[in-house]
Amino acid sequence: MLAVSTALSLMLAASPVDAWTLERVVDAAVAQSPELVAARADEAGAQGVRAADGRWLRDNPELELGVTSDALTGDQGELRLEAMLSQTVEIAGQRGARVKRAEASLEAAEARRRVVMLDVAAQAVDAAVELERREAQARLAEDALGLTRALEEATARRYSAGDVSELERNTSALERARAEARAALARAEAEAARAALNRRLGRPAAAPLTVAVLPSGEPASLYTPPSEAPAARESLPPSQTPSAPGDRPELRAMRATLPGPLLTERPELQAARAEEAAANAEVDLLRRERFPDPTLAVGYERERRPESHGALTDLHTEHLLVARLSVPLPLWERNQRELAEARARRSAREAERVARQREVEAESVAARSAFEAASTAHAALEAARPAIERNLDLVRRAYEGGELGLDALLLARDRAFAARQDAVDAAAERVRARTALLRAEGRMPTGGVPR
Repeated sequence: MLAVSTALSLMLAASPVDAWTLERVVDAAVAQSPELVAARADEAGAQGVRAADGRWLRDNPELELGVTSDALTGDQGELRLEAMLSQTVEIAGQRGARVKRAEASLEAAEARRRVVMLDVAAQAVDAAVELERREAQARLAEDALGLTRALEEATARRYSAGDVSELERNTSALERARAEARAALARAEAEAARAALNRRLGRPAAAPLTVAVLPSGEPASLYTPPSEAPAARESLPPSQTPSAPGDRPELRAMRATLPGPLLTERPELQAARAEEAAANAEVDLLRRERFPDPTLAVGYERERRPESHGALTDLHTEHLLVARLSVPLPLWERNQRELAEARARRSAREAERVARQREVEAESVAARSAFEAASTAHAALEAARPAIERNLDLVRRAYEGGELGLDALLLARDRAFAARQDAVDAAAERVRARTALLRAEGRMPTGGVPR
């Protein structure tokens, strides 16, 4: 008996026991991401720079040894031994500016690492959504193939009974061949989507994998602001529940699942502001480095020289403690080139921060609108699908009873399976839109904040 399957909701609601959930996909993707490993390496390098720039003495001390003798000239026994230890000291506050620059660079590296984590998680969820969508399409193609085969058998029976022409019998055979081709293509696309997700999870491309990330109904909110807590809303009587004119209950429920904004800025903005601060600190450091740094030196000298006392001459030895102070004169080189380049970088970082701020605001607005549209589309398609499938069942019965021709049945079949396909695509688009909205708010697909 030809029965139209209503398994779409079951496909979206029921999942195998070993299916990967959204949380598991995100955790595995973050743990196996080479991009995140590289970002952590950059952060570790910034931490090393911060530790090095925190030293009070930047330049190494210098030890100078010298020996002076008259052995090649008069050989009167003159000899001088020198040992000098010198250290350059910064006096214009360069260390503070250097530490400020290193701390800002470290903050930028940490923020960039969080940006990479957000991107890796969002891309993994998109790949998981695509896999589940492709698997649902493959199951729909198998259902369509089964229906078409049954249709071919029914047409063959009616042809044997003389109720239909050979043209309809051949048409049903062609439709069955086309359904087989679509089913094979859908299975291949599902395998490709599985390989793509396995790559993001650090698994072999051909490893078995099933995911369960598409919603079976109205999803629970991943993040609900305290002012919009369910208990607070449920405590209001229906007459006092706020609603906009013409606002349907399903739209209010959909908007309740929107995540609230972060208490802090998005990592992209944090990185942009930190890079701007590092550029400001670089300019300040180069200004301070224009002041000459004195070099302090302390040493010991031992000098032996001949002295005459009338007719007698003897060797006199002296021990000397030497202290020196040298200061370079900044007449020609005063960091003119480096300072000009640093000022240009500071202006560029400021412009990038402004552009990033505008981009973040636009992304947030667009992502919220896209999520609302995707949720509305999904709800509308799910509401209309049962009636379309009921029409298919009625047309099938009429065809078996000889009341309608094959063309009407094929049209009803195409509409029914197109509605099921649209419902699957809408469910996938809704998850993608929610992931994009969470990403636009600086949140992981699970609703958390990257650390």
